[in-house]
Amino acid sequence: MRRWSMVLAAAALATAATAPAFAAETMMRKGETVMMMPNGQMARMMHTDKAMTDAMMKDAKPMDGCVMMMMGSDGKMYMANDMQMANGKMACESAMKMKKK
Repeated sequence: MRRWSMVLAAAALATAATAPAFAAETMMRKGETVMMMPNGQMARMMHTDKAMTDAMMKDAKPMDGCVMMMMGSDGKMYMANDMQMANGKMACESAMKMKKK
């Protein structure tokens, strides 16, 4: 019994130690593009060529605010701009506050 407690404690400690690295990996970095397909499949690509970056940025525009990505029960990917919920708060703002807790 004591041995299993030690194993579980070590596993919990290892998980806690790697959580910040995982969180840093999920954030976008400068020069990175994230592509999302309609079926929810995602890909990441780092820009290594300035000409390619300039060509991609030609059609891009800065984000005005939060964009939500949702996978519907029909298996399709949906995109929506931030919206006001019934309680009067913005959806993205509420989600980010809940995430920080």
